[in-house]
Amino acid sequence: MRIKTLTIKVKLVLLFFGFFCVPFLVLGKFWYDRSMETIEDNAINNSQQLMRQMNYNLDVYFSDIKKATLPLLANSLVQQFVKIDPNNQYDYYDLSSRIRSDLIPNTVYNRDDIYGLSIISLKGPYYSNIAFSDRVDVYRKKFAENYEENFRILGISRTGDGTEVITVFRRIIDNETYVTAGYLIIDLSLNRTTNIINQAELGKTGIISIVNTDGRYLYHPDSKMWKQPLPGLYQSRFASAHSPYFTNGVGADKTIVVYNRSAATGLTIVSEVPLRELMEDLIYFRNLTLGFVVLLIGLAFVTILSFSLSITRALSHLMNLMKKVEMGDLSIRAPLRKDEIGSLNRGFNLMLEDLNRLIEMMHISHLKEKEMAIHQRESKLQMLQARINPHFLYNTLGVINAYAIIAKVKPISQMTVRLSDMFRYSIDNPEDTVSLAEEIQHMFNYIHIQQERYQSLEVDVDLDAERLKDIHTLRLTVQPIVENAFIHGYEDYSMKPEYIGLRASYDDSGVRLQIIDKGRGMEPDLVDTYNHAFACMSEEQMLQASSPFGGIGMWNVHSRLRLEFGEPYGLAIVMSESFGTIVEIRMPYRKEQSV
Repeated sequence: MRIKTLTIKVKLVLLFFGFFCVPFLVLGKFWYDRSMETIEDNAINNSQQLMRQMNYNLDVYFSDIKKATLPLLANSLVQQFVKIDPNNQYDYYDLSSRIRSDLIPNTVYNRDDIYGLSIISLKGPYYSNIAFSDRVDVYRKKFAENYEENFRILGISRTGDGTEVITVFRRIIDNETYVTAGYLIIDLSLNRTTNIINQAELGKTGIISIVNTDGRYLYHPDSKMWKQPLPGLYQSRFASAHSPYFTNGVGADKTIVVYNRSAATGLTIVSEVPLRELMEDLIYFRNLTLGFVVLLIGLAFVTILSFSLSITRALSHLMNLMKKVEMGDLSIRAPLRKDEIGSLNRGFNLMLEDLNRLIEMMHISHLKEKEMAIHQRESKLQMLQARINPHFLYNTLGVINAYAIIAKVKPISQMTVRLSDMFRYSIDNPEDTVSLAEEIQHMFNYIHIQQERYQSLEVDVDLDAERLKDIHTLRLTVQPIVENAFIHGYEDYSMKPEYIGLRASYDDSGVRLQIIDKGRGMEPDLVDTYNHAFACMSEEQMLQASSPFGGIGMWNVHSRLRLEFGEPYGLAIVMSESFGTIVEIRMPYRKEQSV
């Protein structure tokens, strides 16, 4: 069904839904989506800040552990212990006793987070202030791999009495050979680490975990996940490192995962927050808003429907009157009323009155156009009658030249000869084709006359005389452009002409002849107007005698070249600045010329 055939009531309903309901719903959807994105971005930013803060606190904590245990690594008792012969039982027990009584108490004094210290020598013996022989045996096997890190977090484990500790080690360097001689094993209470993590709250069910450098959970709220590898999705996301967060799951199960890796410890803090916990208030507000909008739309629909019924009759009557106007009856008038429909009827009546007046004005205007056309023909006839016969001027110049020769005034004789050559050249049909060499020779007659006027005029020519004979052009194409440079480049600004240059370049289609002056140039807008007209002129415009932008010299040359040779031949303004102008003429080769 076409829109034009619908009733006004249906159109109003469509307009109501099209311009009110649909935009409102689209705006609401956009607002909801943007709100979701904003909440998600805020949650991500907050989680990132929490992860960075927790990693910073862990860095500070483990840095403090490093400082507290640093004296042990270089202590003479520890150095002797890692160098001892495994078979020397006496020295082993003596050093162990001295370490237990003299060294360890000073290190762990006032530190309730250090649960145990163990020293393992790569030669075989070990010392532990709390003897967990089973764990030390495990460490021995690990250290057989000869770890090169000075500090490393091994993971969470349970001691023999069920205490949960984080085990770290420090490498002991032999102070004589500077090679790894053993390891210092430090068991740290898990409470200090969990206190740092528990400072943050991420919703009701959000969790925070710590991932070790080997891609396994160092800590997780669910102890069953300790030492378990990360899910494959998490590992791939962490490895890509495109952004420090990603989303996992879809719909109601969608979770925002944010992670932050410490450069100092290599630990990665991971937070997982269900998106639904962040959206509960927004969903409630959305549902409330949606109900209010549906109610508002229903009321508006009823109001518009009743209003449309009240105006249908009046509009139908006006529509019938308009049909009579379409049939040509301009004498009818709509009834007047005191409401908005009455204003519409008054406008309809005024329109008919204006229409009658415009018809009369168009009739008068048509008569005036015919009268103007007659006047234009008469003006052109007068212009043709006022032209000077060039043959009369040519004969007169011959007489002047004879008197100049008799009087032996050579400059006057040369000027009259060149001027005579110019008139003789211009007498022929300007639409005849000639070689560019002949056209340049004619142009030089004009240049030489100007040099007699301006002795300081510099003429800079870079042309290949032989190639000019192969170029096809029309009479009077170069000289008008050169004359234009003198008039509009210099004389219009009261400047003395000082330079005229001619350059030619060749390609497969013909020649590009550039006429160069050092005058004031044209305004950029005027340059754009000329170039646009040169590029887009129609054949009808080419046939017109007058230029669409004022002067006729350049327009005449361009239109004659374009009509004769077609595109891309004609004029173009290459450059026009305050220091000069370059006008380019494109002309073809002769038909018999091969390039």
